[in-house]
Amino acid sequence: MYLHHLTVQAFGPFARTEAVDFDALASNGLFLLRGDTGAGKTSILDAVCFALYGTVPGIRPTHRLRSDHAPTDTRTQVILEFSAAGRRLKITRKPKQTYPSTRAKTGTATAEATVELHQQTSTTDGVAGWEPVSANHQDTAREIEAALGLSKEQFCQVVLLPQGDFATFLRSDAKDRAVLLRRLFDTGRFQELQVWLTNRSKATRKDLDEVTTTLQQLSERIHQEAGPLLHQDGTGPDEVARPDTEHAADVLPWAQHLRTRAQSAHATAVADEERSDTEHQHAKTEHQRTHELANQQTQHAQAQARRTALDDKAAHHPRLSEELDSGRRAERLRPLLEAVKDTSRAQGTATTAENDARTRLSDEHRHTNIPQLRAALEQHHAERGRVEGLLPDEQHHTLLGAQITDLNTKAEQAQADLEEAGQWLAAWPVLEAEHTGLLGDMTKAADQVPQHEQDIQTLNTHLKAARLRDTLTTQLDTAAQAETDRATEALEAKKRWLDLRERRLDGMAGELAAELTDGAPCSVCGSPEHPDPAQLLPDQPTREDEEKARTLHEQADTLHAQAGRHHNDLATQHAEAAGAAGPTSCDELKAQLKKAKAAHRAACDAASALPAAQETLTRLRTEHETRTQQRQEAQDRVTECQARTRSLAQQQSTLADTLAAARGTATTLDERIAELSRTAKNLSDAIDAAQKAADATARHRDATSTATTTAHDAGFPTLDQATAALKDPQLLDQWSQELDQWGKDDAVVTDLLKTPNLLEAGLQPPADLQAAATALLEAEDRMKKTAAARQQADHRVTALTELISTLEARLSDLEPLQAHHALADRLAGIASATTTANTLSMELEAYVLAARLEEIADAANIRLQAMTSERYLLQHTADKDAGRRGRLKSGLGLRILDTWTGTERETSTLSGGETFTASLALALGLADVVTQEASGRPLGTLFIDEGFGTLDEQNLQEVMDVLDQLRAGNRAVGIVSHVAELSRRIPSQLNVMKHRNGSTLRPLISTDL
Repeated sequence: MYLHHLTVQAFGPFARTEAVDFDALASNGLFLLRGDTGAGKTSILDAVCFALYGTVPGIRPTHRLRSDHAPTDTRTQVILEFSAAGRRLKITRKPKQTYPSTRAKTGTATAEATVELHQQTSTTDGVAGWEPVSANHQDTAREIEAALGLSKEQFCQVVLLPQGDFATFLRSDAKDRAVLLRRLFDTGRFQELQVWLTNRSKATRKDLDEVTTTLQQLSERIHQEAGPLLHQDGTGPDEVARPDTEHAADVLPWAQHLRTRAQSAHATAVADEERSDTEHQHAKTEHQRTHELANQQTQHAQAQARRTALDDKAAHHPRLSEELDSGRRAERLRPLLEAVKDTSRAQGTATTAENDARTRLSDEHRHTNIPQLRAALEQHHAERGRVEGLLPDEQHHTLLGAQITDLNTKAEQAQADLEEAGQWLAAWPVLEAEHTGLLGDMTKAADQVPQHEQDIQTLNTHLKAARLRDTLTTQLDTAAQAETDRATEALEAKKRWLDLRERRLDGMAGELAAELTDGAPCSVCGSPEHPDPAQLLPDQPTREDEEKARTLHEQADTLHAQAGRHHNDLATQHAEAAGAAGPTSCDELKAQLKKAKAAHRAACDAASALPAAQETLTRLRTEHETRTQQRQEAQDRVTECQARTRSLAQQQSTLADTLAAARGTATTLDERIAELSRTAKNLSDAIDAAQKAADATARHRDATSTATTTAHDAGFPTLDQATAALKDPQLLDQWSQELDQWGKDDAVVTDLLKTPNLLEAGLQPPADLQAAATALLEAEDRMKKTAAARQQADHRVTALTELISTLEARLSDLEPLQAHHALADRLAGIASATTTANTLSMELEAYVLAARLEEIADAANIRLQAMTSERYLLQHTADKDAGRRGRLKSGLGLRILDTWTGTERETSTLSGGETFTASLALALGLADVVTQEASGRPLGTLFIDEGFGTLDEQNLQEVMDVLDQLRAGNRAVGIVSHVAELSRRIPSQLNVMKHRNGSTLRPLISTDL
């Protein structure tokens, strides 16, 4: 993957539109992202990740990607052009964001997140263009992952190379390393396979246990079914013992033997059942014959008894016939007799009602006749009409009273408003003067805020310079002393060198003589003979001694020069700081700054209350105008209410006299109307009751006359005799039916006594039903027992046959299940490291992760050796997993091998620079392995984020050499750092400039430097 061009707008710290040309920036293969802390260097990497995957590294929310410095109408968006998998793509992504609504004057609207993916194409004439690929998040995500071959997690680890994470990864334990490796290499499938194998082992064990349990249950059921048969045959449990299900081969013959015995018992039960059926049929026939004889003898005896009873009943039939005739004649008079009774009862009820109605009348009307009562009723109706005509006047009288009360209440409220408004207006001059003065003080404080801010800024600058001045003063003293010391050391080294040189020159003859060889010419005189060579002095210095002393002198002189330059630099910086700070001390400047901040804070507090004070004064002036108007309106309401009250009181007095005469003794007109209505109702009720009583008397007289005439015609002298002759109609029917039934029964009994078979049965001895029933019950009992035995034998043979068939099927399943479980259990044990067959004692996923970590360590060591002068190597170790009681190896241990000493040590013992170097090598190695694992596609662009400040000059050079190697194969490496040394080493740079209104980008290509 190669990055070509990035455009960000209102993103992160960038308020406006900023662009990055990666093609130009990465033309040399190595470029630097440089800027102050917080300027937005890492935001460039966030923009790349957001464009590709819609989120930023880590767990930061996407709704915080928008720049706080951007105008509200500027949409946040990121556009990235890149090449991957032979395609040049351009992706435009906008996060979800809110903006001012254009329809409503206030409020906001929300724009949903959008994405657009285009691919560069060329027409037939060679003109390049962009063709749309997708415009929804799901399709774009699939296209991006297909092109890059990396998930977002993998991209952030292998392209952005977060050094802080890998320093933690380097020092962390095996458990934490496993979390990262599991995400990057997606080894969850191996864990799923391990779980599947374990579940498969459990499932096959369960299937095997189910078959074993089924065999055990079948064996128990077979034994249970055959148990009664064994006891009937006198065979004890030990004689036909049930075999153990662990010996499956013995179960089937045992069951087949029991089935043979059950079949033999079944044949015996069938023969017994047939014999008991024959005996039962004979007993049933004999019982039926005896029962018929007993019935005939019973019928003959019953006929004789009925003959005697019928003769006894015939004695009272004449009297019964006479009463039946009298009752039937009186039954025809029943409606007239009941009418006399009903009219007599109605007459008594009406008379009682009339007496009750008259008791409710006054004494003057209680005994008057109906016409007089009707005249009194008409008089009361007329009086009630007159009183009802006065009801509107009474309501008007009440309404006048309510109006007078309401006017009094309004007058009191108006008087209270008048007094309240007067009190507030009396206090207004003092209140206005107080708020006017307060507003002036606040305005003055607001005018002083800019001056206070300028004072604070000036004092902050002076304080910063004073602190630098004081710091440089101490450093300057130290540097002056160091310069003096270096000068002394340089002088002493030069003196030692010159002394050695002089002593060597003094003894040069001896040094030359020591080099003479017999027969070889002298290097001074050329003679091959050396008769009296000079001797070396006892303390003669050698050339090496002189060279060593000269080297020490030069080094000391160099240190002296460096100390001098450092002292001069500090002196210059001190002078600049002293000039900027002035003579004031830091403590005094701090006190002045504290005082200025307090004054600024007080002015800001006073200024912040200025709008509220202005609003308060405006509100009070508006209220003054309102109160003045309220006072005048209240005075007008008081005068008006008093005038209307006097007028209404006069009208109310006139109506009161008229209403008092109409009410009489009643309190209100309604009470008077109710009193007249009650009296009228009582008169009306008395008239109705008197009329009903007269009508009831006439009806009773007519009914009595008609009933008396009809009774004489029916043969009854008086109504009382006719009433006494009345009988219940059901009783008359009963007497008639009784006479008819006697005649019928007499004929039937006479015929029965003449039947031949009954006469013959009466002459025979009594039938013995008990003996026949006993014989039949015994035969039925034997038949039931043999039938039950036959049924049990049938059930036993059927059950044993079915159970043996099931047993044979289960036995055929047993052997394959045993084989399957053995295989699944062995594989699960190896994958879970719970068996000795797993010689590494490592679970499957741990083994895969360990292999990946070993590959990462091998890839990292290639660069680590180059960056550490072949001193350090990462060693992959198979340590114990404490979380599993130390039994299983995680295989995710890392140690450092120091090849200079041959010792291994923990990664936590590395220094800061060594940790960065090892982390960088580990990150690059991981990038190679993950890339090969994910897609195998080369990574054209890498970013390394910070960490270079921990390196010394030698380590930095070695790391830069390795980064130069990364550029091979047309790869670009971007370094994110603010280390000054890197800005001198890397010509192509992208500077991120921090400003108060948002950051900007300034690219510096090699030709610009």
